[in-house]
Amino acid sequence: MLPKGQWRRPGAVGKHSRRPQHRLWRRLRWYAAATALAAAAAHLYPANARFTAATSTDGNMLAAGTVVLSGTVSGGSQFFTVSNAIPGSTAIACVITTYTGSLPATVQMYVPAVTGTLSSFMVFRLQIGTGSNTDCSDFSPTNTLYNTTGMRAASQTLAAFIAARNTWANGVGNWAATTNTTRTWKLEWIVQSDDAAQGQSTSFTARWEAQR
Repeated sequence: MLPKGQWRRPGAVGKHSRRPQHRLWRRLRWYAAATALAAAAAHLYPANARFTAATSTDGNMLAAGTVVLSGTVSGGSQFFTVSNAIPGSTAIACVITTYTGSLPATVQMYVPAVTGTLSSFMVFRLQIGTGSNTDCSDFSPTNTLYNTTGMRAASQTLAAFIAARNTWANGVGNWAATTNTTRTWKLEWIVQSDDAAQGQSTSFTARWEAQR
């Protein structure tokens, strides 16, 4: 209760009660000022600003290599064309293969197809070596790929060779070919003396294939 003659305005506070309010207002003003500065800084720098660095190499290129094989025979595409063969009839032919691919490859020789039965009565031999003449006049063998026993070996027939060597995977030669190299292949056969061969014929495809 106030002394007589003194009165207090409604809502008035004492001297000491004003200090907490002054501190609160000062804090609010500092907070408002800090918020305004932060907002201003956000406008000065983009949201995605960062340091960056980069390097590059130019002229990168990739090109595929090639596997190319060609052959030369005396008769164009056929090295054996014989009719009215008799026991003892024989033939010799040389096929010159040239590899011009840019990649090293393995070349095999095989016979993928045959018709007729005369091949069962034909002794066959296959050799690989060097030479530039398709008539085999300058042929020099480096390896015998089939029939090492000679042209009198009755079991070493063309039919037996075809049965065993009819794909690249089981073919013969295994020539490790590189660019601009050649190999010469000598093929020879002789008809056996067997009456069962009369009237028979055979036709086959000889194939040289390079794979990488």
